[in-house]
Amino acid sequence: MKFRVVDFTLYRWRYTIGYTLLTLLVLCALTFAAFYVPGALRDGELQSALASGALSMHSIDPTTVVNLPYHILQRVSFLAFGVTTLSIKLPSIILALVTAFGIFLLVKVWFRRNIAIMVTAIATTTTQFLFMAQDGTPAIMFNFVAVWLLVACTYMTRTKIFSTFWKVAACVLTATALYIPLGIYIVLALFITASFHPHIRYMIRRIARIRLIIAILLGLVALVPVGEAIILNQKVALLLLGIPSSINLQDNLITLGKDLFGFFLASDSYLLRPLYSLGAIVLMAVGTYRFMTVKYTARGYTVFFLGLFLVPLVIINPAHVTDLYVLAVLLMAMGTNTLVASWYTLFPRNPYARIAGMVPISVFVVGMIFTGFASYVNNYSYNANVLQAYTNDLKLLARTVTANHQQDTKLQVITTKAQEPFYALVAHYDKRFSVGTDFTTKQTVIVTHDAYYKHTPKAAISTIVTSRRATDADRFYIYKSVAK
Repeated sequence: MKFRVVDFTLYRWRYTIGYTLLTLLVLCALTFAAFYVPGALRDGELQSALASGALSMHSIDPTTVVNLPYHILQRVSFLAFGVTTLSIKLPSIILALVTAFGIFLLVKVWFRRNIAIMVTAIATTTTQFLFMAQDGTPAIMFNFVAVWLLVACTYMTRTKIFSTFWKVAACVLTATALYIPLGIYIVLALFITASFHPHIRYMIRRIARIRLIIAILLGLVALVPVGEAIILNQKVALLLLGIPSSINLQDNLITLGKDLFGFFLASDSYLLRPLYSLGAIVLMAVGTYRFMTVKYTARGYTVFFLGLFLVPLVIINPAHVTDLYVLAVLLMAMGTNTLVASWYTLFPRNPYARIAGMVPISVFVVGMIFTGFASYVNNYSYNANVLQAYTNDLKLLARTVTANHQQDTKLQVITTKAQEPFYALVAHYDKRFSVGTDFTTKQTVIVTHDAYYKHTPKAAISTIVTSRRATDADRFYIYKSVAK
């Protein structure tokens, strides 16, 4: 009896198995990033928490409109769970999970399901994505909006099912993009693509005039807070456009070269170098070449204009290098699709050869997944140059307060002037302690490391709370009574 490839159970269930493994992979990777590695906070996250905690309807600072959607999410997280390491990172974790799903949908409709599974697995285990997923700052916001705006625009033009939903989603995401640094360039890239590409122009002409007018009016309303903020403080415009106060092209190019191609350089900040593995760079190079040869597709137009806006802006402002992630994913997707399609063209009528060809490709993909995830875990667990940018003080404080808190009493945390705003934010949601800079009470007092070395209290130390650091491990000093 002659067997066919489609008769094998493994072949018929290949996509179900792939979807299951991909879901488990993404969930496991994000769980490790969210709870365990590095499991601490850097200064940027503390500043983001302060910005979110300072949101107020009564006194609005014009600069608060920058990344306002993210700070609203973070403020909601504080209201639900207080100010903890997890609540600071929670908006980024959720947005990263949704972004991963968006990458899958986008690549699936742009290419094929098998390409979507491979690319999503590679993209979500890069050190760049895992960093953004656990970083309690708006770093993930640009990529989230960019991915889902591309998804909404793609499905809006390719499907009649839920087309109204995708149109509404595209409008909402467009308005959201205007509050994010560099977000306006996503909108411009898609607008120019729609203007130049014949099929998309035809689709836009078919939209009812009344709906188009309503969408434009709603867009103008969404612009009012941004416009008002720019009028009150012109710095807001520069922040949203991604233009730095000073530009040094030579230094910027050196920094970008280290960030993107520093394979043999030690990381000296919270951001790992290089941002992408050598395998990912190769895929991007193949994808770039392929996009250059396929000029007249909507996806080609979109990638070209995205690159035209983002690459020069990142050159003049390397601080936005993480915003190249979406462009990198699209290039990797095209590169992966080119490799798979090239193998298939060698054996167009031999299904066994085509399946055999997937073995080296699978080894390549699994290798990239493993090396990306292993690099992230190892560096954010043991690399002293990276970990020196992080602090575990918030977790240690929570444990210390829980261990020393007594009913009907309130602890006091003594900090420096520079530390006081953040600890006051924590105390606002945790009523078990108050914050100050002077030793004025005789109750149990917890003194931070910096405050202790600034003015050591004249009292006997009850307990020293330490971290696992090799240096400056003494994070808090506990006094059962403090003499003034």
